[in-house]
Amino acid sequence: MNVGRRNSARGILVAIILAALAFVILVQYAPDNVPFSPNNYGWNGLQGVSSAYDVNFTTSLSALPTKTVLAILQPSVGFSTADANSVKTFLLGGGTVLVADKSGIANSLLQGLGAAITIESQFSISDPVYNWRASTLPTALVLPGGHAPYLANVSGIALNKPSPLDVTSPAASPVAVTSQFSETQTGAKGPFVVMASEGMGAGTLIVVGDSQFLLNSEWNIANNKVLIGNLFANTSVFIDVSHWTNSPLTSSTAQVKAELRQVYATISAIPLRYAFVLLMVGVALMLAPQAEGKEEEPVHGYNQGGPVQLQSRHPGWH
Repeated sequence: MNVGRRNSARGILVAIILAALAFVILVQYAPDNVPFSPNNYGWNGLQGVSSAYDVNFTTSLSALPTKTVLAILQPSVGFSTADANSVKTFLLGGGTVLVADKSGIANSLLQGLGAAITIESQFSISDPVYNWRASTLPTALVLPGGHAPYLANVSGIALNKPSPLDVTSPAASPVAVTSQFSETQTGAKGPFVVMASEGMGAGTLIVVGDSQFLLNSEWNIANNKVLIGNLFANTSVFIDVSHWTNSPLTSSTAQVKAELRQVYATISAIPLRYAFVLLMVGVALMLAPQAEGKEEEPVHGYNQGGPVQLQSRHPGWH
């Protein structure tokens, strides 16, 4: 009976351990299909970049740590004056801002910053010659003379239907262009500027007319990975989600994971942590060999006193 009890206790302990492991895995790594999500392993996710660098999601553009990277990726909500002021403060303090957008919604931020760069979202560039798979997937070429650290060993950037950039003054500099064979849907001929930069205070503003070069499907194409590494390595990266209508922080999967994290945080509280340890100790004790506490009933009167003692207990037996 004690052997059965110990086996049952072992089964309970194994079940608890497996449940705890499944809980942690679900909280940390449950996949989703939200665009730009770090847990999206599909073509439009950021799992590759997020697993390689210190990537964080932020719902506020104010009070960001200085000398880090702020990434504005394909926003779907416009930027206010307060947003622009927060980003400008970040730039003046030495931060790097990457604006990657083909929709033109980020123009409200660029205008608020007083930048000399505009995204011409009404145009889409294709290139039948210099592309990495099809004409709608052009490869942009980095211009000679680019000595910025983030351009080290970068000569080509794989893009997906990018929009051209309009650089309106010498305050900003073109960084990468499509080839002379590229064209827009209106028939205008290239080359077109698709990446530009502008210094602001101690910081740097970088604008790319496409956001998909960071996604799982493209970050290993051309020199995208080198460019991203130059920008994101050895620093913290904050991706703005406050200008997305659907983000990894608001999806149903994210809500479930947030609730699980809350449970995990509650369990990890100091008083309950001790209780959890005590529970584990109790289970361990259940598995330990137990002393025999009950005297066995003599069999056929030949154990512990023999037939005389057995007959004294049961006088009706002969």
